[in-house]
Amino acid sequence: MNIKTTLVLLLAALLGLAGIFGYRKYQEMKEAQKRHLGAKIYENYPVNDIARITIRDNSAETVLEREGSHWLVKDGSNFRARYSSLAELLANIYDMRSGQEINVRRSGYQQLKVADPEDVTTNSGQLVETFLPDGTKASSFIVGRTKARSMEEMSGRGAFDPGDYFVGQYVRLKGEEKPMLIKNIFRITPKPEFWRDTTVMSLKKDDVTSLEGPDYALSGEDGDLTLPGGEKPNSGVLMRLLEPMVNLNAKSASLETKETKDVLKVRLKSGLCYTLCGLGEDGSPCYLTVKASFAAPDRGTNEVTSAEKALDLKTADEAEQYNQWFGRFLYEIEKGTYKKLFINKEILTQPEKAEEGSEEDGVKKRTPFDDMEEVEDA
Repeated sequence: MNIKTTLVLLLAALLGLAGIFGYRKYQEMKEAQKRHLGAKIYENYPVNDIARITIRDNSAETVLEREGSHWLVKDGSNFRARYSSLAELLANIYDMRSGQEINVRRSGYQQLKVADPEDVTTNSGQLVETFLPDGTKASSFIVGRTKARSMEEMSGRGAFDPGDYFVGQYVRLKGEEKPMLIKNIFRITPKPEFWRDTTVMSLKKDDVTSLEGPDYALSGEDGDLTLPGGEKPNSGVLMRLLEPMVNLNAKSASLETKETKDVLKVRLKSGLCYTLCGLGEDGSPCYLTVKASFAAPDRGTNEVTSAEKALDLKTADEAEQYNQWFGRFLYEIEKGTYKKLFINKEILTQPEKAEEGSEEDGVKKRTPFDDMEEVEDA
């Protein structure tokens, strides 16, 4: 064997060793990069720093933005975002862990609903992206369909819990090929109305201690409100007045200002007071603004305890928080709701209508049995 042949063989051997070494390094690097089952997908997800969220499919899109300490639905309504839904979404992203990888071709993405929305026209899944204040993308993934348990898996599970019905949800990270099945269940939609918090105020009827309208004042305890001098209002009208405040909702909200004229003050046992200012005219929308204030309740000659002081501070803080979160909006409400809220003394004190045919009219109330003939026993 000559020197030339020896050098060729030596070079081939060296190249072979280099190839083996390189392949092993590649495998080690691939193994190091491989996502382990149960590992967090976003290891250091900055959940408290997220400033913008977008959710979209091929039919709708929602943009949620944080302004100061508030989240708004940026669809032109400027509604507050429903905090519970938003917190659930961010918590799910923070705790999202890798699960079983699904071996499926791109043609199968639509079946799992993990296709990019821009790639298909139907059944594409939802693209969820979150951003930091500087615009940096913190997460980007496509939420697919949920996977249900089989009947065999459901049998013998004891008491039925709807949450037990689902195994998890298909998710594909943007930019990655393989989707995976994770345990989290994302209950979200790209439709803006899902994310709006439409509640303006919510209270219990029995907590109201006084109502001040344009030409009347009611006061009392445990829902037994009377006019000055003890005159009782029409109970049906009073019930209709209090009914909307139990859960007052709006159709839309904006940060505009509009001059209002009708005023209703509602004071609660806690000392919290809501002032509702409304503007409603025939043929035009009905608008409402609400501000909260606090005045410590009258405790007579009793010395204020430390617990009562702490409660007063808490209620005063609630009033301040309410104004920051709710008080800066102008709301559009239903006309029927507006008419129930803003009434005058004449309506409030109209006589109670006696039930037709009642004993109060001196007439015994008829029953379905009055026209039946009496049958003698044989």
